[in-house]
Amino acid sequence: MMIRLPGLLAAAAVGLGMAVASGPATAQERGAPPPQGDYWNTCRNVSTVGYGPNAVMTAQCQDRYGRWTNTSLRVGNCTYISNIDGQLQCRSGGGGGWNPGGNAGGNRPPYAQPQATLFSGLNFTGQTFETTREYSNLPSYFNDRALSLRVARGVAWEVCSDANFRGNCQVIDRDVPDLRRYGLGFAISSLRPMDGDGGGGGYPPYPPPPPPPPPWGGGGGGGFRPSTLLMYPSVNFQGPAFETRSEYSNLPRQFNDKAHSLRIVGGGAWEVCVDSNFRGRCQVFDRDAPDLHRFGLAEAITSVRQVR
Repeated sequence: MMIRLPGLLAAAAVGLGMAVASGPATAQERGAPPPQGDYWNTCRNVSTVGYGPNAVMTAQCQDRYGRWTNTSLRVGNCTYISNIDGQLQCRSGGGGGWNPGGNAGGNRPPYAQPQATLFSGLNFTGQTFETTREYSNLPSYFNDRALSLRVARGVAWEVCSDANFRGNCQVIDRDVPDLRRYGLGFAISSLRPMDGDGGGGGYPPYPPPPPPPPPWGGGGGGGFRPSTLLMYPSVNFQGPAFETRSEYSNLPRQFNDKAHSLRIVGGGAWEVCVDSNFRGRCQVFDRDAPDLHRFGLAEAITSVRQVR
């Protein structure tokens, strides 16, 4: 009996070890609390091991296509963490700058702060969704939920009503307190940055299409520079104007097929079309048009964009 007792104790210890090993994640060794960050929006099964500069955080995070990938990060002195295309990224500490997580490939993310923030309410209120990268299909809890949008200065974002950057898409380079103006209230499903340094997923702006000849052979000349288009519900620039400096592939319902006159402020030329996505009959204007009946475009304009 005395000879077998150590064997029984050893077997019991092995059995106990197997039970612990096969238990839930909460039975695993725990470390310091995970740092703050927007990774909570798109990561799951977050866990930490260890403390101080050697603390390591592991998680499963979604990449830009919605696929779950395993990632780890030595958090050290990180104070804020983001998920960049399925990989945990440290925003500060550890010598400054960005600190890529495991399997990150060493790519520097395009921006050091959240560059686009969606809000569930008008005027930047309600729940928020921050991102520094593209989403071809937003997470279900924020898909078709946004009513306003903030973007960082100097960065343009493309936002679309359908997944994979389809449907009604608009390029936005400033804060929008009411996305309904763009026909995108409760409608955004995908978004991506249009400017970048080439280091991690930025997209260059789409080049402007070559302009057709002006309707009257007018000038305009010079380089392509932003201008403002004003469209009025009555002839001779009467009534409340619809103002834009951005292209619209499909005008908001309240001003779709409503214009009777238009003005261009700041030079340049604008293309206006009778159908969405710049289809159907299109006309280029490089000066004011007090009566769109002259061009057969009264109560007919659906899409607009600056072409030079």
